[in-house]
Amino acid sequence: MKAVVFRKNGSPDVLEINDIEKPIIKNDEVLVKVYAASVNPVDVLIRKNRIISFFVNRRSKITGSDFSGKIESIGRTVVSVKNGDDVFGFRQGGTTAEYVAISEKKIAIKPVNMTFEEAAAVPLAALTALQALRDKGNICSGQNVLINGASGGVGTYAVQIAKSFGTNVTGVSSTKNLELIKSLGSDKVIDYTKEDFTRTDQRYDIVLDAVAKSSYSKCKKILNQGGIFVSTGFSPLLFIQVMSSTLFGDKKAKSIWSRWNTKDLEIIGELIKEDKVKSVIDQSYPMDKTSEAHLHIENGHTRGKVVISIN
Repeated sequence: MKAVVFRKNGSPDVLEINDIEKPIIKNDEVLVKVYAASVNPVDVLIRKNRIISFFVNRRSKITGSDFSGKIESIGRTVVSVKNGDDVFGFRQGGTTAEYVAISEKKIAIKPVNMTFEEAAAVPLAALTALQALRDKGNICSGQNVLINGASGGVGTYAVQIAKSFGTNVTGVSSTKNLELIKSLGSDKVIDYTKEDFTRTDQRYDIVLDAVAKSSYSKCKKILNQGGIFVSTGFSPLLFIQVMSSTLFGDKKAKSIWSRWNTKDLEIIGELIKEDKVKSVIDQSYPMDKTSEAHLHIENGHTRGKVVISIN
């Protein structure tokens, strides 16, 4: 089968298409014919950084984590899916390939109202958004929620998921993306090129920094009492703020690193079926242009998600 691999860490130019053996499934795994994969910032980090690559992606030099496709065969103990099912899912490395072998516990049935490319965009970004808002932010109906980076991969899902909880959403983005985040349900928009959202008189119960470009120090003053700041990034300073805010004061700083949860992906799938959540695709690349897709992510200001079509 064909797969996009990297034999060394470095620039997008290290990515190349190789012919490798089709994976052999274990008893609890399924073999998926991949139709689409997506590119996440973490895929770029793994490709660039040897240390991150060693710890996160040791088992595979095939890039990619999100995917969608059709089940071609199943292991002897698999019971939740069957041959021919259209699925989407996540694994750390190995998905920008014609086939992927994966545990039945790491996939879900693809919503029928989504294309394969739209479904491949979902897992990591949407799970991050859901878990950031629900598990870290303790989101509930009637709250005021601000999402910084509302037009990005995590942000576009976060706006929609926050609205599904019955909250009042303010989205922060650049001028060209204001109409997009309005269309996703944002009640109010802030153009960060014209206004500093950390200086507003509005107060929020949750501030989700979906692009890790702000800080708890700046956002603390716009939080309500008991408010929570959640960042998709991580730094030594944020770690100190997370720990200190846990011990002192009623405003909290938290960091989100999404974890795989099939139930959560099924929850997102139901929201998609109900037309409450959709994918925003910035650009689709063919498999032989995966390096260009990585460069697109590296250049920043991605509008939604970048996907790879696997033919």
